[in-house]
Amino acid sequence: MIPTCNVTFRVDASQEIGLGHLRRCLTLAGQLRDIGCKVRFVCRDQLGLSIAPLAASYIVCRLDRGSRIVASSMLADEELWDADATLSVIGRDEVDTSWVVVDSYRLGRRWERKVRDAGHRVMVIDDFRDRMHHADLLVSDSEIPFDPALNERSGLVRTLVGREYALIGPEYAHSDTPVSRRTGPKRLLVSYGGSDRTGETMKAITAVGSLRENAAACDLLGRVDVVVGQLNPVAEDIARAVQGIQDVVVHMAPPGLAKLMRAADLFLTAGGNSMVEALALRKPCLVTVTGDNQALMVGQLAAEGMIRSLGAQHAVAPDDVAEGIVDILTEFEVFATHVASRPLFDHLGAQRIAAAMLMSLELASR
Repeated sequence: MIPTCNVTFRVDASQEIGLGHLRRCLTLAGQLRDIGCKVRFVCRDQLGLSIAPLAASYIVCRLDRGSRIVASSMLADEELWDADATLSVIGRDEVDTSWVVVDSYRLGRRWERKVRDAGHRVMVIDDFRDRMHHADLLVSDSEIPFDPALNERSGLVRTLVGREYALIGPEYAHSDTPVSRRTGPKRLLVSYGGSDRTGETMKAITAVGSLRENAAACDLLGRVDVVVGQLNPVAEDIARAVQGIQDVVVHMAPPGLAKLMRAADLFLTAGGNSMVEALALRKPCLVTVTGDNQALMVGQLAAEGMIRSLGAQHAVAPDDVAEGIVDILTEFEVFATHVASRPLFDHLGAQRIAAAMLMSLELASR
């Protein structure tokens, strides 16, 4: 008999770090709740009005910033303060019944050890392979394994590594029903996450504007849908920038991208969760790496020819984006057929991870 499973997600979302961590935790949280687990979220700061609705159906606790002043002066360590503040919210000594899932590059082995020593199992979602951990379960949708020497825990430690553990919502499930591809000009979708702190959306708009003035490119390029995320600081600038560019539609903070992805032929995006969701739908992607955590996955997929990568954002200019669009659309059928031929990701990762979490509790209760 598996005991009641209480799961706490320690995750943040902000203009600086974007929404990717929160979104993938919400996907797993939904699966855990569906199978009867009690779920709550703990965030360092209160979720802003623009993103609070994403987690509105869950209990969301904010860390006590008042006690932070005292604790920080004593510990002189933000990570340990965070662990203490988290434990003050979720309690201690819930061994065999509790998981704490942490998805944050700011929190590492010392945070994990403190929470684990308080009686909670610790699961870490991590895109890197060079960070030390103190975790019962390590999860990543990259194919590269974790180094066991970088995990201080021993005993019943598990790793769930590979594309089958990608956290993708059911709305991105691929349909086996054959879909005929659009002939003529191709429809583009542009979305660089909740905040787009590196300004890739404006680069893409500039690229589209230049292509609209190119007669040959106009024969390739159809409607362009531009998504502006909930935390994008230049949303109004983007809305103004598309004025006068033919057949460009701006979507301000939509609740999801699935419908727009299904309608698109080519997706311009960063190397995060949205790229993975698009590949689950088997959509061709032109990708810019906007964070170090994306490099591992983007490198693998580009080497397999499953995406086209423009490289790191600091080296990408609007002309590079325009050239990338034209290159893909010129040989679109070959690239799209290759992407459609390989089911890299599905929408069952959350089910697989949840099953592993419950199995751990069942083994411990025997």
